[in-house]
Amino acid sequence: MSSQLNVKMKFPSSGCFKVVPLNCEGSFKALWASVRHSNAPSMDIFVEVSTSQIVTPTPTIPLRLDDVAQFVSLQANDINEGEFDGNLEGDEFDEEFATLDENLIVIEEDGDDDLVFASAPIVEFNKVDPLDEDELNSWKTWESMVRYEKGKEFAVGQVFTNKASISDEVTFYSVQANQFFKVAESKPDTVTYKCGRSPSPCNWRLRATRKDPYSQAFTIVTYKGPHDSSCVGDMVPRDHFNLKRAFISHLIRNYVEGDWGYKVMSVVEVILDKFGYKISYAKAWNAKQRAIGDIFGDWDASYEMLPRFMQGLKESNPGTVVQWSTTPIGNSNVHTFKRVFWAFKPCIEGFEHCRPVLTIDGTHLYGKFKGTILTAMSIDANNQIFPVAFAIVESENNESWSWFMACIRLFVTKRSGLCVISDRHAGIMNAMSEVGSGWEEPHAFHRICIRHLASNVNTRYRNVKVKNMFGSTAMQFQEKKFDIGFARLGEMDRDAQHYVADVGIEKWSICHDGGHRYGILTTNLAEAFNNVLKGARFLPITALVQCIFFRVNAYFVERREEARKRLLQGQHYSSKITHLLEENCKKGAYHKVVSFDHVGGLYQVTTRRGSRNVSRGSHLHTVDLSKRTCTCNKFQTYKYPCSHVYAVCKKMKLNASQFVEISYTTGEHLASYASKFHPLKDEAYWGHYNGPRIVCDEGKRRGKGSMEYRLQPGPINPEVLTQQETHRSKAIWDGDDKGSLKCRSHLAMHKGFLVSDRVVDFIGESQFYFIHRVVGLKFNVDFITALVERWRPETHTFHLTVGEATVTLQDVQVLLGLRIRGDVVTGSSTCNWRALIYELLGQTPGEEDLKGASLRIGWLTENFSGLPEQANEQVLHQYVRAYLLILMATVMFPDKSGNDIQVVYLPLLRDLDAIDDFSWGSAVLATLYRNLCRSSNMKARDIGGPLILLQLWAWERITIARPIVTGPENPPLIQGPYPLGSQHQLRVDSLGRRWLSVHRRRPQGTTITTLLGYRDALDNMRPDQFVWQPYPQAIFSFLPEACYNDSGEWCVVSPMICFDIVEWHLPNRVARQFGWKQNIPEPADTEPKLHKMDKRGAHSRNWAEYHSAYLAMWFRRYQFRFLGVEDNSDMGYNDPYMVWYRDRTRRFISPTFQQAYQAPLGATAYLAHGFAEVHRTCNTEIQAMPQEVPPHYRNIMSNIRDNTSQSLEHVGYSHLLQQFHQPTQETQVEEQHEERGDGSTMQESTAEDDETLQVFRRRSRRTNTSMSPINEQGTPEPSKAKKIWSRLRGKKKT
Repeated sequence: MSSQLNVKMKFPSSGCFKVVPLNCEGSFKALWASVRHSNAPSMDIFVEVSTSQIVTPTPTIPLRLDDVAQFVSLQANDINEGEFDGNLEGDEFDEEFATLDENLIVIEEDGDDDLVFASAPIVEFNKVDPLDEDELNSWKTWESMVRYEKGKEFAVGQVFTNKASISDEVTFYSVQANQFFKVAESKPDTVTYKCGRSPSPCNWRLRATRKDPYSQAFTIVTYKGPHDSSCVGDMVPRDHFNLKRAFISHLIRNYVEGDWGYKVMSVVEVILDKFGYKISYAKAWNAKQRAIGDIFGDWDASYEMLPRFMQGLKESNPGTVVQWSTTPIGNSNVHTFKRVFWAFKPCIEGFEHCRPVLTIDGTHLYGKFKGTILTAMSIDANNQIFPVAFAIVESENNESWSWFMACIRLFVTKRSGLCVISDRHAGIMNAMSEVGSGWEEPHAFHRICIRHLASNVNTRYRNVKVKNMFGSTAMQFQEKKFDIGFARLGEMDRDAQHYVADVGIEKWSICHDGGHRYGILTTNLAEAFNNVLKGARFLPITALVQCIFFRVNAYFVERREEARKRLLQGQHYSSKITHLLEENCKKGAYHKVVSFDHVGGLYQVTTRRGSRNVSRGSHLHTVDLSKRTCTCNKFQTYKYPCSHVYAVCKKMKLNASQFVEISYTTGEHLASYASKFHPLKDEAYWGHYNGPRIVCDEGKRRGKGSMEYRLQPGPINPEVLTQQETHRSKAIWDGDDKGSLKCRSHLAMHKGFLVSDRVVDFIGESQFYFIHRVVGLKFNVDFITALVERWRPETHTFHLTVGEATVTLQDVQVLLGLRIRGDVVTGSSTCNWRALIYELLGQTPGEEDLKGASLRIGWLTENFSGLPEQANEQVLHQYVRAYLLILMATVMFPDKSGNDIQVVYLPLLRDLDAIDDFSWGSAVLATLYRNLCRSSNMKARDIGGPLILLQLWAWERITIARPIVTGPENPPLIQGPYPLGSQHQLRVDSLGRRWLSVHRRRPQGTTITTLLGYRDALDNMRPDQFVWQPYPQAIFSFLPEACYNDSGEWCVVSPMICFDIVEWHLPNRVARQFGWKQNIPEPADTEPKLHKMDKRGAHSRNWAEYHSAYLAMWFRRYQFRFLGVEDNSDMGYNDPYMVWYRDRTRRFISPTFQQAYQAPLGATAYLAHGFAEVHRTCNTEIQAMPQEVPPHYRNIMSNIRDNTSQSLEHVGYSHLLQQFHQPTQETQVEEQHEERGDGSTMQESTAEDDETLQVFRRRSRRTNTSMSPINEQGTPEPSKAKKIWSRLRGKKKT
């Protein structure tokens, strides 16, 4: 019969007792609280026995408090040592309680609790108060009972864990309250903080000391707070002085610990979201590096730690290879780190069971020190990555690659016939061709990654079609197909053909490879593993190596278990290879086999169309089993049977598995991962390291926010922005800023030109009427230039910080009312233009007015201004055509000539009733794209095209410095407010009409007026400053139907044509502009060669025939409409598209040392205007104060005025004070000195007067009081300075 015993105590609580089992730390807390209780001289301890028999209780024996304390201490020690769990069984009872008196009470386990509860005389007897947590924890005297609540006021007696903890809390308190503090005193045991506001700090002060020399805790001993009400924090729009990197690193530690690759801009966003301050990139980067160092060890110490770690690694995993390359510093035992190579023993042994292929690649380290990690990967029996060797080197260069490859050959493998696949880095090319290295043929075969070579072709020749043709040719298995593709490549671009041929056809062509690369086309294996290490590349060097060790081990464990399971299931081949073999077997079932030499294994196979119709069939292939060849070349390439070999084996009843290379078997798969890693020993058990002390290379240290990391303008990945080297953003970054572009708009040609009402009425029913209604819009040249600097010809989009955006066909129709549906605006350049002008306009231009197809706009304005009153229908049509040409020349298609119009558009105006049959909207947008593409080049100095469209688009979508549209004086009778401006006519005008300059005003607080200001504003653009959908459905009710009836055309992916111009419309890159979710777009091909095409040298060309292929695409555009998934939610910073986009965009245009200050907008702007008003009022009151006013009142007003002036200067709003000032008094007097108001000349002043004048000038410069305030009536207030000048002038008169 077994028994169970439980130790319990009676705990006194509110006049009654509570039975508490002594089986956990909490019960001992209660025991300790009871012992400390002043009214508990003794207490009862019981032992409960659970048995099948009734145990008679014995009397209770009171215990002395000393005995209880000793017992508690004993049992607490037992619990800490893991020996006591509160329940004792059998012999354990005798051992634990042998020394206790036998007269302890024994209580029966089971009792009728409910009956006891109901028998209480009064209800209060059953009431048990909850335990006091503070009382229970009071025995832990080393823990503080006074805690600080984050964000609240401090108090004397509050305790903080350590000195860093109180520093963080003071920083948090100050930053949140927009206050500043300074460290007045900092000693190991004392720290004092005081108000840091300058120049007049308040009495806020905090002092904390470390009272216990054996504890790190700091206690507040003095606190004077909060800050005075007059101590208001300075207005800091971007950063805060007390936001130090140490504080930020503690704040972001959890983020960095969860994501080692946590973006630096995410750190900026966290601080901005938490405190409202935008810290610099440099501070965020340094804070992140500090956080990583706190988590994974100091960056510098990590280099010293690495040799010891490598030694411990080799001791735990014998056979692991580690090789060093260091540089000794003088004669000391200190070496500078240069390179380290390592290969784990399981990787070395496992590679012998993989295919003889290595893919090598390098990738940068992202941490505090520059460097590159080189990797060598193979492929296992299941077509998966197999890590072989690693190295950390200074950079990718000839020496580092030769050293890395030599280490592999000497310490990892000596297998002959290895195939090495890589990109065409010069260091790799030299290492592979080095004589005696063991990597030259026939010891090894070097092959080029097809993807990298195709990218090189595209970069070199700027033609995606050529790149695609090369890629398709390189992947052909049969020589005849290769020859066809190679010939087509030559037809497309002869230089590209020669370029890839010079590389060596056998290095990139599958059919000329000789089967060495096993069908592996790229270095994606190595790059895929680099992506696995992407987060680890942010770590200190020892942590990086440690991470690789554990990740490779986890990789081995997973793959080993997978291979073991397949082997136990009796699977002969790995899963992926089994699938490929089954597919080939199925295809082979449809082939026809003819035997030619059964003994020699020679057969002919005729392919047939399979059940899935994946091929045309009826191809002949020859299979030679003795040589293991097939004319399809897949048998030789992959080293396992193709479908033709399977057909032969089926017919001849042969086992096809004999033709599968052994490296594909499950046995080899398991053998690759059979060798196991062993856990690292604790550092204390590592052997003694006798090598040199290794330190970091200071030349590889990335500076504290150095320009390299503070500003990464991008693109990091150049696959999208392939023309960056010639883009104007590069010139600006390099310091070659040419300033604002010259905008060619020809709007001045409209001045003095009269348009007859009859002409306007005639075009009133056409789309040109909308153009007539927006004539006169003035451009913001600096803003347009800033946008051009972000235009990318590669994608036909503006690359903004919030994503890609562009002017679309939707914008053209809604803003300008131009139709999208219709015929292409094109024709021939061959014509007798003089005769045509006379035919359609009724007048003949002079020799100077018409040169080729260029007609002087002045000739049109001079001859067609106004309309004769008695003009007949023919003359009216002539004037209409002339005015339409003027609209095209000044608004729709202005060029950079200055004053000409191309009369190629005139034939399209022959039939005025058919002018709406053309797609003028697509022609205008194509023209804008062409001019943006050309002006984005670093050599461009001006820009033409329909800039009115670009300006309207920018105002509709970008809120930065956007003017405000005033409401109508007499709004139309419609429900709700009318938002389209004071002169916009309901259902008559296009949306662009509301932005005419005569109806606009600049928003209050806007200070961006220069090109540098707009650049900086776009560099720091917030998501809420771009309107993705400015045209809600409700707004169409205010517009004529012509502004939206072609909505089905807005999302077509199609070329847009206007005579010589062909530009691609790519709405899929700006899906958010249509209310759709933006996914990572497909690669864009805007055909850069089209940007070089124009009318020069093509005077006899028929553009309709020349662009016939693009015309065909235009007429089939409905087949290529882009339709997305509706999603109007805001796109987050870490959205997959934004992550992809930030690596491929140009984020900054100008460095910070060139950026102008961007005055904050919003609430700060309104506060600034309020401060300016306070300044004006104080200044006026000071000037108007009579002499009897006490001086201290004048001093108060002066202090307020000066403080507001300093605040406005600090945030960049000092210009607001200028509107309250007049020209300097000195300038006024000097002007008066030259000439009197009545025109008579003043007399010369005396020497005494001149001396007085000079003294006043000097005082004016020192005191900066040379401005006269303006009173409420708008006239200058009299001042002391003015009285002096009046006296001087009076003397001069006499």
